[in-house]
This record gives sequence, C-alpha cells and structure tokens, in this order.
Amino acid sequence: MRVPPGVRHAAPPRPSAPARALAPIRGEFARQLMRIAVPITLQNLVFSSKSIVDAVMLGSQDPLDVAAVGIATKASFVVTIFLIGLSTGAAQIGAQVWGTASSSRGPRLQQTVWLAWAATAVFATVAFVAFFFFPEAVMSTGTAAPDVVERGAEFLRITSFTYLLFAYTSAVAVGLRVMHQPSISMVYALIGVALNVAANAVLIFGLFGAPALGVAGAAYGTLISAVVETALLALHLRVAGHLLARFPREVLRRIARTDVVLLLRLSLPAALNSTLWALGVFVFYALVSGVGVDAATAMAVLSPVDSFALAFAIGLANAVAVLVGGTLGGSRMEEAYRQARALIAVGLAVGVLTCLVALALRSPVMALFPTLSPDAVDLTTTLYVLMSIGFVLKSVGMVMVMGVLRAGGEARFCLLLDVFVQWVLLIPLALLLRIGFGVDPVYLYALMLVEEAVRITIAARRIRSRRWLRNLVGAEPATSPVEPAASSVEPVETR
Repeated sequence: MRVPPGVRHAAPPRPSAPARALAPIRGEFARQLMRIAVPITLQNLVFSSKSIVDAVMLGSQDPLDVAAVGIATKASFVVTIFLIGLSTGAAQIGAQVWGTASSSRGPRLQQTVWLAWAATAVFATVAFVAFFFFPEAVMSTGTAAPDVVERGAEFLRITSFTYLLFAYTSAVAVGLRVMHQPSISMVYALIGVALNVAANAVLIFGLFGAPALGVAGAAYGTLISAVVETALLALHLRVAGHLLARFPREVLRRIARTDVVLLLRLSLPAALNSTLWALGVFVFYALVSGVGVDAATAMAVLSPVDSFALAFAIGLANAVAVLVGGTLGGSRMEEAYRQARALIAVGLAVGVLTCLVALALRSPVMALFPTLSPDAVDLTTTLYVLMSIGFVLKSVGMVMVMGVLRAGGEARFCLLLDVFVQWVLLIPLALLLRIGFGVDPVYLYALMLVEEAVRITIAARRIRSRRWLRNLVGAEPATSPVEPAASSVEPVETR
C-alpha cells in the first residue's frame, strides 16, 4: 500500500529501559546461560546433599557416630573448597581460550585442563597423606573425646582416597563447563550421589547380608561412589572421542612457563579466597551459635536451607564467568561490559525470586522441627526472614565477584575484597558486639547484610572502572574489534 505524499511512517516504539539493559544477553546468549547455569546449580545441590545423606543415615545410630562424621566432614569440606578454588584459575583461562574461536583453542584448552589436573593433584596428594597417615591429629583439632576421634579418624582414612579422584573430576568439569557442556559431569555426579545413598544404606545398616559397618560403612559408600563416578566420566569421554578424553604428548610439550605462572597466579589466590571464605562463614556461625542453645538450634536449622538456596546464585555466577570470559577472550571488551551489567540485573532477579520462594516455604520448613522450644521457634523465624533477605544481596554479590570480576582475572582483588569484608569488618565487629556488649543474636546475624552491602558497593566500583576488562590469553579478536569505549584496556600477553 502506497503512503500518500507528506505522510511519514510511524516510528517503532522505543524499547523500555529494562529491555535495553537486557538486550546484550537475549537469544542464543540466554540459552547458553541456562545450559551452563542449570547443570552447575544441580551439581551444587548434589554436593550440598552428600554430607546430609551421611548425617541422616547415621542419625538412627550411636550419637557418637553422628558427631564423628560431622567433624570429619567439616575437615573434608575445607580441603574440597580449597581444591575447587584451585580449579577456578583454569576456568578463567579456559573460558577466554574457548572464546577466541581460533583453530588452536582445542589444544590450548587441553593444556589448561591438564595443568589444572596436575596442580590440583599435587595438593590433593598432600591432603591424602595428612588424612590417611595422621587422621587422629586432624580429628583432634575439632574434639578431645577419644571415641569421637577414633571413629572420625577411620572415616577420614577411608575417604582420603577420594581427593586423588576429585583432582581429575574437578579439572575435567572445568573444561566441560567452558565448552558449554556441564551436563556431562552433572549426569555422573547425580549417579554418584544415588550410588552413595544406596551403598550407605547397605553398608551402614548391613542390608542384603552385608556387614553393618556404621561410620566405616558411610566412608566406604562415599569411596565407592567416587570411584564409580570418576570411572564412568572417563569412560564416557573416551567412548565419545571427546577433546578432554586424552592429553596428547605433543600438545603438553608446548606448555610454556608463562602458562604455568598464569594458572598459579589466578588459582592460588582463588583457592586461598575460597578457603578463607569457608572458614569465615564457620567462625561467624560459631559466634552467633555461641550466644545460647536457642541460637545454636536456629543456626543448625538455617544452615542447610542457606546452602541449598545459594546453589542457584553459585550456578548463575559460574555461568557468568564462563560466558563473560569467552567474550573477553575474543577481545570484545565493550560487549563484555554490557553483558556484565545485564547479568548483574539477572542476579538481582534470581536473588529476589529465591527470597520470595524461601519466605513462602518458611512455615513448611519450620514444621519439620516440631520439638523446638517456643523461644527457639521465635528466634529461628526471625533469623529465617533475615537469611531470605540476604539471598538478594548474596546473589548480586556472587555474580559481581565470582562471575564478572573473576572472568577478567581479578583473583587478587577478589581475595582482598573478601578478606576485608569478612575478616576485617564482619568477624571483628561480631566478636566485639557479642563479647563486649552482649548484643542479641538477631542483630549479630543482621551484620551479614552489612557485609554483603559493603562487598557489593566495592565490587560495583571496580566493575565500573573497567579495569577487569582484560584478555588473559593474548589472542586476536574472534569477531569484532574492541570498541572505542574500552580501547584503553591493554591485553595481558602470556605467550
């Protein structure tokens, strides 16, 4: 239909501000985000459930068994967090390598994953030696009860072999994640947990004619599931002819000293960061729990809910690190900055949704603990609300720090940031208010919100500075050149 002279076409409506902000992550990017975030979230939920399985199954046995496995699990958790932190550096490098879309990205990713495996194996071996040969000394740091030390030492000695297996699975999981294939490792992690539950039931209670081993049964169940999970993952990669099924000698020969230095420069601060964070959470929870029996009960109720809810934010943050890292690896700096801003908004939305769901489930969760005293119920309910609000801040903070900043190789900055907000601000202030002023546990717990607000404020300034917009792998742009707004950012040459 012809338009009469002098009549102008109506201009299309301008997109709303939220629509413009989310434009950089629409379409295929959003689908990739879901393909990475969902499997990682499920893996985190699985990881959180493993210790719960042991505790629940041993709950009907001797109380000393529960105490022994509880302390042993805390020691294992510190080691596992450190090993996961070590693989973080490989994730940052691997994401940028894969984002280059160059013909050499396959061999370079193989080099990165092999280096991560080697580095993690070194520290896993140290943990194996400590837990296998000196488990009593490890247990003695958590209790002085001889029976608890003896039973926990048996658990640690048997499960110490799992760290050697974890070195392989964690390194390969990083490679699969940056290749946008985390569902492969997720499937075998789920199989591992299912097998762990079955083996625990058989070996703890002596089903189907098996001996009832108690704590040792829980340990053997954990070891058996880890062996099967690792073997199935390796077999899957080999049968599928996957890039990460083997590491050719000619590829490994081309590993340069600068590659090793870069990996350690990113991995060691991240590992230390993760360990100090886990220790800080433990110390803060201990400070709040130490106020009294009701406070200790409330923290025990909230802890598993907190772990499960945060799995969603952690999954999103890891996906952000992979996707933004890939954009940085292609030297598309302005695009990476726009993606980061949009993904922070997604983090806010995920946090709000998690908060609302948690609040909606407050009554059903509290109904699971009918034996709590009225005072404990009142305190737990109040802290539950504060915890739910905290999910909003934690989700945003994790996307900023674990996702955006680490994608640009800001491992040292992230370490210093977490040390400041946790060990310089939160814990000393909580210690002062509890011991010096005898403050109510509600106000102590509320300090967690202050900690997260400070972390977000500092991280936001760093993101706006654009200093994190760095190419760590020194590759040429994969598609478009760097846009003028980020042209002052220099890539870090590693070769």
